[in-house]
Amino acid sequence: MPGTSEQEAEQLLRRGLELLGLPLADGPVAQLVRYCLELEKWNRKVNLIAKNTPLPEIIDKHFLDSLTLVPILDRLLPKGGTLLDVGSGAGFPGLPVKIARPSSWQITLLEPRERRVIFLRHVIRTLAVTRIAVEPSRIEEGRVTGEYQLITGRAVADVPSFLIMVEILATSKTYVICMQGEGGRQGLGQGDRVGAFICVGVEETRLPFSRAPRFLLLFRRAD
Repeated sequence: MPGTSEQEAEQLLRRGLELLGLPLADGPVAQLVRYCLELEKWNRKVNLIAKNTPLPEIIDKHFLDSLTLVPILDRLLPKGGTLLDVGSGAGFPGLPVKIARPSSWQITLLEPRERRVIFLRHVIRTLAVTRIAVEPSRIEEGRVTGEYQLITGRAVADVPSFLIMVEILATSKTYVICMQGEGGRQGLGQGDRVGAFICVGVEETRLPFSRAPRFLLLFRRAD
């Protein structure tokens, strides 16, 4: 019999996915549950997310928040497309997205902090997730090369600075998505020019349980 936490996590995930209108097969749901339980276990010793975060909040503010990205990726990123998740932390949003769409995209998780890198590699290995890589560095270090079709950043403190940082990896066809919480729009709207980029869309949603607002700011190069 699965443990109480496992049962609760699965129930919360399934209910949240239903509210998001994002049905997933049993396999990905089971992987997300295992990921969540590993996160809880590791977080007791490693600072991955805020300490003592209740399970419903972990599901809502990290897993379901990450999965709000899936519908827009389904529209924008072709199968086999490349995605860079900048400052992935404990894997959000890139790893839940990859689990939800296992055969769709090649994803790179960019995370400089060693303990988080160890955690990410452990989860990827434990869940046998494929076509996903962990890059233990920062963009500024110059170790990340190539061009990506889509770049994400979650809870970006300074959107203009973030766009300047990722500019070297963006082509005229690259989309950049900043996933922001309440107050995170930073006054930006469709048509606004930010350095070399222009905002081509803002999508608003709410988290299923807390109903907290979330904004996806979508940018492309203006040149």
